[in-house]
Amino acid sequence: MQSKFKHKMKIAIIASNNGLGHIRRCVLLANRLIRKFNVTILCSSEKIAKFKPSKSVKIKNFEIKSYKKKILKKRNNIHELFNLKEKFDLYLSDNYPEIALKEENSLMLSNFFWHDILKVNTLYYKNVERKIKNRPIIANYLFVSKYIQKNFKIKPVGFYGNFTRKPFSASKNGILISFGTAEMTNKKNILRFINQIKNQKRRDIPIFLEPRFYKAELRKYNVFRATYDEQMYNKLAIAIIKPGLGTIRDCLSRGITVFTYTRGSNKEFYYNARTLEKNHLGINFFYLTSAIKFAYSMVKQKKFLKEKFYLAKKLKWNGEYEVIKIIEELFNNKILLLPK
Repeated sequence: MQSKFKHKMKIAIIASNNGLGHIRRCVLLANRLIRKFNVTILCSSEKIAKFKPSKSVKIKNFEIKSYKKKILKKRNNIHELFNLKEKFDLYLSDNYPEIALKEENSLMLSNFFWHDILKVNTLYYKNVERKIKNRPIIANYLFVSKYIQKNFKIKPVGFYGNFTRKPFSASKNGILISFGTAEMTNKKNILRFINQIKNQKRRDIPIFLEPRFYKAELRKYNVFRATYDEQMYNKLAIAIIKPGLGTIRDCLSRGITVFTYTRGSNKEFYYNARTLEKNHLGINFFYLTSAIKFAYSMVKQKKFLKEKFYLAKKLKWNGEYEVIKIIEELFNNKILLLPK
């Protein structure tokens, strides 16, 4: 396909700044796409600095502030915020469907839409969806929402990135407790939970706690700041998380057993938690306290942990290669238009 272009195709990947999962996925995708295309990621330059995009990938600061509030206020001009000075041959959007009203050559990288989660069914979003339906949505083969499955054509792909090359290790006994990086809720409940950790009788199991709630005094309780780097992940047997797909992917790619908790969650998180359980990849709890209590009882059950490791290994990985094939197929079939 590449010979049909008069120039090396320019691709923009527009990443939602809600949390870090969207940006993380886009970096993994860009690092693979850059081998065939000129790639620019548009997202928060501050947040993307936490990751390792290829030096060949261009980064441009882009952010839609208070995006969910704009949806709830039923704004009908969100697409106008994609007033990009530079033009691209293809726009890959994760997770802003409104760009379809602005750019003809756009594809959605979406497992859910916020207007569905927030139950905003306005004429504006009906028009957005009508535009999107002209071409497929690229989604994770396991975690795509029922709403998208029902209403759109899907091109399912595997998880981005590789599964760890390291074998299962029975010596790992750390537990991660993560609250996610999107907007925080239930701070009082989290602080109450941290106080409960202090009263735990067991001190032989290291706990890695969300940085925003970590204090140096917790070190004496064998509680450490979660750094989300390889050094931390290499110590984990179990991760207790809010089930955003980014955090799920980071744990599964390393064969870490996943426990989720969903009190006060939106329907995306409930769906992700059920999907993990359905595929025997994790266990969901309503309360965080129930999750940590069970984690303490299971952290030394190596047969259980090893089983979860190998189930994760059998998942489909390197989904970026599938995305490249989909892009080429859509151009070849003229569903997307070749740049002049």
